[in-house]
Amino acid sequence: MTSRSPAPDPPGDLDVRGGCLRVAARARHVRLDEAGLGRLATELAAADPALPAWEDDHLAGGDPEVRAGWTLLLSALNFCFWEDEPRWRVEGADGYMALAAALRRAHRAGTPVARPAHLAGWSVADLAGVLRGDPGGPAAPPLLAERHAVTAELGEWLVEEHGGAALAPLLAAPSAAALAATLATRLGGFRDVAVHRGEPVALLKRAQIAAHDCGLALGDDAPAGLRDRRGLTAFADYKVPQVLRAAGAIAYTPELAAAVDARTELAAGSEPEVEIRALTVVAVDRLVALLAGHGRGLDAPAVDTLLWWRGQGLREPPYHRTRTVWY
Repeated sequence: MTSRSPAPDPPGDLDVRGGCLRVAARARHVRLDEAGLGRLATELAAADPALPAWEDDHLAGGDPEVRAGWTLLLSALNFCFWEDEPRWRVEGADGYMALAAALRRAHRAGTPVARPAHLAGWSVADLAGVLRGDPGGPAAPPLLAERHAVTAELGEWLVEEHGGAALAPLLAAPSAAALAATLATRLGGFRDVAVHRGEPVALLKRAQIAAHDCGLALGDDAPAGLRDRRGLTAFADYKVPQVLRAAGAIAYTPELAAAVDARTELAAGSEPEVEIRALTVVAVDRLVALLAGHGRGLDAPAVDTLLWWRGQGLREPPYHRTRTVWY
């Protein structure tokens, strides 16, 4: 294993909120709809959704080190599940829930998926075995080689810089946002920084959700810094903008709407794709403010979670298609 070089300067500005606001100010393909945001906020404020608890679908209880390692791996692998039928499924679930099911199955079977030293030595075949799909469907999720690369990188970093302890960077982080920035700075597989009209814009979907979800997984065992979620934004992916668009909270130009509705793939990093993601972050922050006016004190990750679950089973309008490791 080669020694890692000193930490480089962050790639551009890692201020997700500031960058997304700058994109929104000059966006040409996506816009916010204040009336639609107001209606959606009213609906969310009136609803009392019974969202699943973390322990229902993930790894909970037991050794905090195991929970931390398992959740970091989950976040590293959490990207790009879309494909035409038949879809990759594990225990009947697809997408993100299939990934969680596969990692729970491996943990129950005694595979040390939470141990960084083990991950660092994985082959692509090892990962394929852990992620094996249900009979009759795809044997593995899309982008398996890319998933292996981010897994190996995560394991090597934790071994080389943290003595193989997944908890170590979590304990060192002064806040959840700081942990996300560390992941984005130290690991290329988490460095979700796009360019919009010549300027960098950090989106950090998986780095932020890693910090957020490690806090959920650790519960009462979470370090104090990790419980400070104030710097986190929405996790810009493809499901949340789909829900925002369906609710009339964001709108696409006719040309972009036609491409998305035709399920035409958008290039990762293209101007329309970056605007969809950036305005998702801005829209969720607007919803946070509007919900506060209704007496609902929810932060951006909580509103993101509400919208993500609202989108499960939503078929029309379709979500945008982009092959990418970022979401």
